[in-house]
Amino acid sequence: MPSGFTLQIPYDQLLLLVMALFMGVGALRGWYREFISTAVLVALAVFLIEPQLATPVVRYISELLRIVVAFVRSGFSLNLSRLASVADETTLPFDASNPYMFFIIALVIFVLVSYATGGSLKKVTALSRLLGGLLGLFNGYLVISLFKEYALKYFQKASPGLAAAGTPGTVGVAVANLPATGFLGGRGGTVVLALLALMVGVLLISMISNHPIGKR
Repeated sequence: MPSGFTLQIPYDQLLLLVMALFMGVGALRGWYREFISTAVLVALAVFLIEPQLATPVVRYISELLRIVVAFVRSGFSLNLSRLASVADETTLPFDASNPYMFFIIALVIFVLVSYATGGSLKKVTALSRLLGGLLGLFNGYLVISLFKEYALKYFQKASPGLAAAGTPGTVGVAVANLPATGFLGGRGGTVVLALLALMVGVLLISMISNHPIGKR
């Protein structure tokens, strides 16, 4: 049975890659939208500068979410005793005892939502693109740094022994069940062929119906 291997990516190279990606996206988005993202990321960094704020904030948010989930799961009932019972049974992926999982989830969701929503690129001026690229560079640094710090604090909080050992020099991620075949081997080839067949089918239907794709 073939043995595994370790793929090492220096943190500096990963940081530069993420910063470059955010710089490119920031140049497309413009400085105004990037500045809003910067403000939110700086607000998330406050909980690293003042860690005593993390627990009460997450406790309040978790209790609020439990009430909302209990209200929905109880069929929008206004019976307080039933709401309290359902809220106690509700389990969230985070809690106030280790609040950093909440910030990891919030950071990922914010980045996905913020950078997935598009705007009008035609209205972005050259100066706005330049400033947006610089802000995007800074936002990339903030995102990767916040994720690293939140993840380390989460694992240190969950494992007191890890916290006592200090910040680890390396972090490993293992990928299980890695396919031995090439890119087009196994399920990969089936998926690629299915997607190509789907694209050809859509194009044929578009040509037969005389309704070109992308035109009304």
